[in-house]
Amino acid sequence: METTKTVLTSGGRITVIDALRGFSLIGICLIHSMQHFGAMGTMTPQEMFPWEGTMNEIFRWCINYLVFGKFFIIFSCLFGLSFFIQMDRAAKKGVDFRPRFLWRLVLLLAIGYLHGLFVRVDILLIYALLGFLLVLMYKWPTKLLAGITLFLFLGGATLVPVAYKSLTTPATEQVERVPERAVSRPAAPRQAPTLSEMVSNNAWDGVVGKMRFQFSSGRIYLTLGLFVLGFIVGRIRLFERLDEFRSRLNRGGLLALIGLGLLYMIQSYLAPVSWREVSFNAWMGSTVTNLINLLTAYLWVVVVIEAYRFRKVQQAMTPLVCYGRMGLTNYIVQSVIGVFIFSGFGLDWSHLGVFLSVLVCLVYTGVQIVLSHYWLKNFRYGPMEWLWRTGTYLKWQPLLR
Repeated sequence: METTKTVLTSGGRITVIDALRGFSLIGICLIHSMQHFGAMGTMTPQEMFPWEGTMNEIFRWCINYLVFGKFFIIFSCLFGLSFFIQMDRAAKKGVDFRPRFLWRLVLLLAIGYLHGLFVRVDILLIYALLGFLLVLMYKWPTKLLAGITLFLFLGGATLVPVAYKSLTTPATEQVERVPERAVSRPAAPRQAPTLSEMVSNNAWDGVVGKMRFQFSSGRIYLTLGLFVLGFIVGRIRLFERLDEFRSRLNRGGLLALIGLGLLYMIQSYLAPVSWREVSFNAWMGSTVTNLINLLTAYLWVVVVIEAYRFRKVQQAMTPLVCYGRMGLTNYIVQSVIGVFIFSGFGLDWSHLGVFLSVLVCLVYTGVQIVLSHYWLKNFRYGPMEWLWRTGTYLKWQPLLR
């Protein structure tokens, strides 16, 4: 099969990056569909076919081990890479893009907040907030950035509250408590919020809950580390020099497989704990899980990069590249559609289990991929990308090709 070198569009765009972004968006949709996009319906999931329970378990296992926590890593890393690409292109023209990028982040903050009113699992708000730190780090030495990334990946930030608690919490006498007998109560009918109630709750309580989860679980520190890693990837121009890095990336894949075997072995000896718990065991468990997710995500990236070397694969993935180019539009559309499908004020398909929920997600994701392909044949940007770009430069940007 014929292979090619790094593929660039006529505008100098590296298409394998868009392919990775599209690939990660599909994974994010799969995860959110399993969670019904955080929407609440009037029904609980129930099996509709005799074999559906088995399919639910198979799909749940595959998503948990191959997708959950992995595709978010790729998507976040690409955000940091996109930051570098924009800054680098402006620098080549003698322009300091940092003030403009700060304004761009303010716009993303507004987009993320509005999106979060309808979609509780929105991540754009967090991306915008962490983006301000990325601008601050722009001129920091690469070795320092690499050290910060390693510190965050190894759970250094989440270890701080654990150490603080161990030093400040006084020793208390352990008293055995007899568990109270559960009182049986009739199950109350499940009531789903209306659209206005959901928006009202997400306007403040949703943001507070999101931030509490981000810090308590350590997810916000991991995301920052991924942003910095993406920035470093851009700085070393990995995707522009893929042919030079290919052998090292593949060797890294072999090491990642060995590392995954060791980490899963360690994980089997760790007791499961809640992400809310502040303890050494909780820190150890979350750090091992994060490392497993990082190595698995790395393997996915290597697989996509290797597959993308072949011309026939590139041609087949052209619609996926377009889907990735319209990443902001498609992320917002996929989640808004998902909320409408599963929420009580929408179609209320909350009775669907994992298997059918994932199938629904794959169907409308396929439609999005096809529409993205046709859209970019006639337009320069996706709708939200064009709106964000227009707001960034405070003047109307050309949309038609």
